[in-house]
Amino acid sequence: MYQQKASKVNPVRNSSGAFPPARSSRLGGISETGEADQPLAENPSKIILKSQPEAGQPLADNSDVDPIRKLYFSNGVNKTTSNGAKTKIAIFDLTGCEGCEFHLLSLDELLLDFFQNFEITNWRLLSEKEREDFDIAFIEGAVTTKEQINLLKRIRETSKIVVALGACAISGNVFAQLDPQKRKKLAAKIYDKNYRLKAEFLEPVEKFIKVDEKIPGCPPDIELFKNLLEKLKKEKIVSKIKKVTPPDFTSKIEGHGVLKINFKKKQAKFEVEESERLVEGLLLGKDFEQAPFITSRICGICPIAHNLCSWSALENALEIKISQEIIVLRKILLCGQIIKSHLLHLFFLVLPDYAGVKGSVELCKKYPAEFHLMLNLKRVSDKILETIGGSSAFPSNTMLGGFRNPPKIDELLVIKNSIFEVIDEAQDLIKLFASLETPNLKVNTVFAHILPSENSYPFYPGRFPQAIKEIVRKGSTAKIGVLKDGKIIKVGALARLSHFSKVLQPKAKKAFQELQLDFNNPFHNNLAQAIEILHFLEETINLIEEISEKDLKKSRGIEKVNLPSKIVFGSSCLEAPRGILFHQVKINSQGKIIDYNIIPPTQINLASLEKEIRELVKKRGGVSPWQIKKQVKQLIRAFDPCITCAVH
Repeated sequence: MYQQKASKVNPVRNSSGAFPPARSSRLGGISETGEADQPLAENPSKIILKSQPEAGQPLADNSDVDPIRKLYFSNGVNKTTSNGAKTKIAIFDLTGCEGCEFHLLSLDELLLDFFQNFEITNWRLLSEKEREDFDIAFIEGAVTTKEQINLLKRIRETSKIVVALGACAISGNVFAQLDPQKRKKLAAKIYDKNYRLKAEFLEPVEKFIKVDEKIPGCPPDIELFKNLLEKLKKEKIVSKIKKVTPPDFTSKIEGHGVLKINFKKKQAKFEVEESERLVEGLLLGKDFEQAPFITSRICGICPIAHNLCSWSALENALEIKISQEIIVLRKILLCGQIIKSHLLHLFFLVLPDYAGVKGSVELCKKYPAEFHLMLNLKRVSDKILETIGGSSAFPSNTMLGGFRNPPKIDELLVIKNSIFEVIDEAQDLIKLFASLETPNLKVNTVFAHILPSENSYPFYPGRFPQAIKEIVRKGSTAKIGVLKDGKIIKVGALARLSHFSKVLQPKAKKAFQELQLDFNNPFHNNLAQAIEILHFLEETINLIEEISEKDLKKSRGIEKVNLPSKIVFGSSCLEAPRGILFHQVKINSQGKIIDYNIIPPTQINLASLEKEIRELVKKRGGVSPWQIKKQVKQLIRAFDPCITCAVH
């Protein structure tokens, strides 16, 4: 907990000291903001976060100490072992949903022990590269390219111990069902006949190198991971020094992408390098009830969104009407997912940039108070996912028309009470992100969001009255989603707030009104997510109160369903953490899937991201190349892209 708390939310300002109101218009889920072009400039009125002295050292006088740092960031101690040497660990991700890595965060407080007992020299998801040498390598994901094979061989040469982490690394998971010939055929269907497949094969790690330890499961068994760490820390493990340079993928985002900037020509591009798993092709010919569980493996940070969207599409195809009890429980479940996704993004991927550290490994060690704030909020979201969804990771309790084992009212009331205990910490999180300096970038933006079925904040259920066109681009494994007329749109927290701030829950609404959020500045998506965390906590309280007098046995799912007499089509959309998610399905009279299409929010946001990266580089007047590259990476993270979703 914090040693002291702020009594007021300080509004984020630009260099002029205030934000002019955004001009906007709206038509059927589309809204547009526009501002005159302004040069990019540093924000002299904002306070830059500075490093704290080590514990036990006196603070400098007030003129040299950042007051925001004093208020929000606690002193920390970076412990070392008695001999000062630690076993070096590297974590690599190949082709997968990266859920195994996010699941390691379920260690909670033990994460600090993990970070203290070992030196983490490579973990792209959570940190910038530190060193290229290591003794133990954890590998997540399946092997899909020759480049990954070569990387594995270099890893094996320098690692004393290699650990395969999760089902994709150990067996290829369900994605290994497609052989190279099927993959090539399906790629032509999913993309187009001229598409060149990046991942011509998908194989387990052990096919190419020796694996010393395996942690099975999807997600991996966290207890086995703990046991392995206990074994590894008993004695220092030293391997021969042989530097391994992993691909230069952008760090602290989900999935693989490469940032390329030509400063001379003021051009920039973010190239997607994620391998295809061909999920839509994998579903063909399978029983329709497998779709929600396979599609949930697309993403390790928002599996609930895919799962619920898939069930809704299937129910629409089969003309199954669900009860209000089921709708409310699904809303609570999605609330938990959005809270957790936003929280992990803000703390582990965004905050290190502003705290002056290379990544969340260092952040957790230096600022334990903020780490525990995050954990307290995360525990609540995990409890929601476990109680209703059956797991804090991939849902196992959802089914057609409801739930296998509906939760008990008493369990939901426990969650409600736990939310009351962390509301103030959610408010502190908003204050923290309101205090951060953000680049002063202004862009013309067209926002898109679902239209909720009632006068409420959009998330589930809803509709989107316009068609999304998918564009296959040469050299990219991710399709781009635009409106049918080619117009580029942006989705996500900032888009939702752009027209639904009036229906925010009371505490979130008050924070929003005090903050004067700038919808023209894409960096403010981080702050919008912090506001949404508070909103969805309040929303969960209200939903639990709404359902507390209901008979939850009515939310039990349908065991048997009458199959259609002809081919049927169903579609659904909802607000995932990053924006609108679409699932579309065709089922034949045998209950088999004959067509499936998924349009994730990052697929839609990629076009807007590329446009805004170019704007940032073009308006870099007076800023050094190093600084502009740093800001571009911050912009990419502010978008919260999920490249594994965009490619799937």
